[in-house]
Amino acid sequence: MAGVRSALLITCLSKLHVVIVGQVKIILRDFAPYALTLLLQIHKIHGIIKKGDFMDTNDLIKLLPSGYEQACFDKKAITRKRTIKNPLDLLRLILFYLSGNKSLIDVSQFALISGIGKISDVGFMKRFIKCKEWIIWLTQHILPNPVIQYQKPGWLEPFQVLAIDASDIVEKGAVKRLWHLHYAVDLFSLTCSQFKITGQSTGESLKNFTLAKGCLVIADRAYGTIKSMEHCLAAGGDFIIRIKNKAFNIYDADGGKLVFTDWLRTVGETAEELNVYIRNSEKKLVPLRICACKKTKAEIAAEKVRIKKMESKKQRKLSDETVFTHNYMFVITSLPAEISAAEILSCYRLRWQVELVFKRLKSLLQLGSIPTKTEEAGEAWINGKILLSLLTEKYLGDVDFSPSWNIRSQSECMEGDEAGILYNFYDDTAKYPDGNL
Repeated sequence: MAGVRSALLITCLSKLHVVIVGQVKIILRDFAPYALTLLLQIHKIHGIIKKGDFMDTNDLIKLLPSGYEQACFDKKAITRKRTIKNPLDLLRLILFYLSGNKSLIDVSQFALISGIGKISDVGFMKRFIKCKEWIIWLTQHILPNPVIQYQKPGWLEPFQVLAIDASDIVEKGAVKRLWHLHYAVDLFSLTCSQFKITGQSTGESLKNFTLAKGCLVIADRAYGTIKSMEHCLAAGGDFIIRIKNKAFNIYDADGGKLVFTDWLRTVGETAEELNVYIRNSEKKLVPLRICACKKTKAEIAAEKVRIKKMESKKQRKLSDETVFTHNYMFVITSLPAEISAAEILSCYRLRWQVELVFKRLKSLLQLGSIPTKTEEAGEAWINGKILLSLLTEKYLGDVDFSPSWNIRSQSECMEGDEAGILYNFYDDTAKYPDGNL
């Protein structure tokens, strides 16, 4: 291409995009992204952009689990080597499609100008749907390094602390299919520990996760059920879970029922605990603790405002007992008595980190709304977005930072943070003024 290193000019006139490279002029009507993509490709091919300015194919290969090529053929993502001849080219198209929510025509044009080959938009979507099992395999075998490592307080050293929650993902269009993304994040490395994608008929439960000895689960009210707690204990794990008032019966050591609100009225702003028992599926008593503290006057006042707004919106009145329980923060835990109620309540407030993960997934990776039109394509799209997230985590964990950034050689607690993690604690009480506390 003669004169390729001459000045480059992009002239944009309404929806007409013209790329002029030396004596070569390419007109792309209505497709602005292609002009930029083509320009970057020409820059890179001819050395105008220096090596290292973009992640190249070799960088991508380093992030992939061993055996990814064979898995591509085993999972039938590639059955015949026609336009797309190898797994890496197929993965490049998939990641291009998922990053920034490109259109299918964008993918078709990208395949052409990047040298992969000519594939139609419909042809790519058919291929993308067939890639679902391969994408799932990739997500299950990528082991991201810690994005960041914060120092644990001494009492948490024996545990892998997992914040668990779920979020809805809705398909665009009239059908509006809905999926649940069940997600567990390691709080001290901020990496995904495990996830599961289910239909809307599957609710939030710890049974959606594979737990093990040494896990400490932190979860909100939706997980405060006998089955969830029983599942965690059976796996050898422990939990700190927010509970609803009257979600299940609690008992004393003799099997007599306890009235939770009677004890709650005696609790002040200093954290206190109550030894209780629950009955598991075999009707056996299981010893646990409820830890609680009263909110500050300012928090209670703000809570009353939120409750009034909720009552006005939903046109229903909460009972006096429900309103009363909103003045307190309380959780149930299986942790031993050596760990104080104050430490347990402080640790629970770290759960907010998993909410931030969903925010990042939905804002940065645009996971919130699915552009596909079939259930199969929707499931492939969601798993592909998680794959993109895991590759990003691994890249951030592997990246070498410049010494001039003054990165700390030792992990340490953030100033003003009682449990040694990231941000000031966030009380998620305000999220659920629904009468089910």
